[in-house]
Amino acid sequence: MHRYMGEGLKLGSRIALIANDALGNFAVSSPVAQVLRTMYQPSVLDGFTGSRVMEIATECSWFDEVVSVYGDGPRVVAERILAREPYDLVVNIENAAWAKSLVPLLAGEDGGAIGPAANRDGRGDLDYGNSPEGRLWADPKWTRDSLRIDFPFLSTGHISEIVCRCCYWDGRIPAYNLPKHDPGREIPDVLISATASLPDKLWPVDRWIDLMNLIAADGRTIGLLGAKPKAGSEFWRGVDDETRIVEESPVEDLRGEFTLPQVVGALDQAQLVVTLDNGILHFACSTDTPVVGLFRNGIHRLWAPPVPNLKVVEPGVGGHVSDLSLERVWDGIKNFQIQLA
Repeated sequence: MHRYMGEGLKLGSRIALIANDALGNFAVSSPVAQVLRTMYQPSVLDGFTGSRVMEIATECSWFDEVVSVYGDGPRVVAERILAREPYDLVVNIENAAWAKSLVPLLAGEDGGAIGPAANRDGRGDLDYGNSPEGRLWADPKWTRDSLRIDFPFLSTGHISEIVCRCCYWDGRIPAYNLPKHDPGREIPDVLISATASLPDKLWPVDRWIDLMNLIAADGRTIGLLGAKPKAGSEFWRGVDDETRIVEESPVEDLRGEFTLPQVVGALDQAQLVVTLDNGILHFACSTDTPVVGLFRNGIHRLWAPPVPNLKVVEPGVGGHVSDLSLERVWDGIKNFQIQLA
């Protein structure tokens, strides 16, 4: 295995793409996969992700096959990986130790690696190299305001562009493109999502409830998206907040009602989405529906998709999501000047 430095691949190469199965991380893989298809024209492009997104990953047209590497245990996954023919190029967009360990297993003796990877002897990480792209991979502060000054080949600071440029792509960055199914039922005017992977992403539940009452008073119906409460509590923070929102405000509980492609379809049919920085936000940004997203300061530079239908609400330097006032979020909603259907 070696560090790929943009030297080119033979036509018809085999490529593997490793992506986390958190919904937002997986959404980021869609522009990357589209770039790999266009740039290298591989005979095979396989996706390696996890059980949480398999129902949508297996419908992504850019993957020839999708293999689960999260959720089944290391021994099972190792057997699954070692039974496969090595790949000419392995692209890893996940920094966790397990993902880095998979890279040399997938690349074998001769394959190239893009992104975080364990080295050949397993005693450390594979060096990124001294190209501009390699230095960008190695930079520990992707959220800083000066990133585009230091790396002028970036037109935005969004993570999907960073990864695509680090794959040596100099063209337009594709938009999110996720499979979309009809949700099979009428969708409320406004969809919300109030859980996230980290506690510092959360917005106080009392403000959520006040916001729901404001939206309802404006004549709109509201639905809550998310995982079923028991499943949600395993991976996300804020499940208790969701329960209070449903019990104490005029919100329809839609948690666990849809498959992931149906979630994309529901978001596409809504008039407005209000959400924390989570997978629902990224799924919503794959549609044209107006989205109000609550972000941590600085993180918004890396994780807020650069799309015109997203209004970022963030607390400013030194602030927290929990500091955001009801008025700030309500102003974000009014920014879209949405008319009721």
